[in-house]
Amino acid sequence: MLEIVVEGTVGAGKTTLVEILEKDRSMRGFYEMNDELADKILEKYYQDRHRWCLAMELYFLHKRFLQIRQASLTEKAVMDRSMAGDFVFVKMQRELGLLQSIEYSVYENFFKTMVEISPSPRLLVYIKCSVDTALQRIEKRGRNYEIGVERSYWEKLCCYYDSTFLDGSNGNLLVIDGDQIDFVEKESHKSLVLNAIDRCINSHGVHFLDESGLRCGVNWYNNV
Repeated sequence: MLEIVVEGTVGAGKTTLVEILEKDRSMRGFYEMNDELADKILEKYYQDRHRWCLAMELYFLHKRFLQIRQASLTEKAVMDRSMAGDFVFVKMQRELGLLQSIEYSVYENFFKTMVEISPSPRLLVYIKCSVDTALQRIEKRGRNYEIGVERSYWEKLCCYYDSTFLDGSNGNLLVIDGDQIDFVEKESHKSLVLNAIDRCINSHGVHFLDESGLRCGVNWYNNV
């Protein structure tokens, strides 16, 4: 069963949290999937982004859909990113002019159909962090293709992520304040996160975790 999906902007710590849940809660992690065809499409995309953008995004959407189906048949599954997270990048591609309106509509139709027939996780964990925090973590992990990206891109990406996951419509939601909570470097913060997940997975609503603890049923996200 798909128990948890972890979301957040680039550098938020999604993959690390999935790894922690695998180790500390004996869950089965599902990560980004790479294959030969994906590598070929990415190569063509970087050579001609306008030509290959739609093909690339549809291919990754299909891969995510299949991954969700596999996770739904696996005991205690946790996923790094969702179809909604993929759609964030598609919205960015449209704003950057890499997708025409008709191409965006094609993708959106596929996306809506796949979401309707896909199982929802028991808990969505959204790691919300500022651009400064994300950039610090991006620089720390040292991927050259990320470090060279202009700050304005990351600012737009964070805005799109917040508008997608902070509207309270994503079912059972736990928002982690990624600026205050560092579950990578601080063992006490890792315990805070794991305990919050244990509490929230069997409840329903919007939950918020920062250094002061877990708050439930609040509407703080409307003011972010």
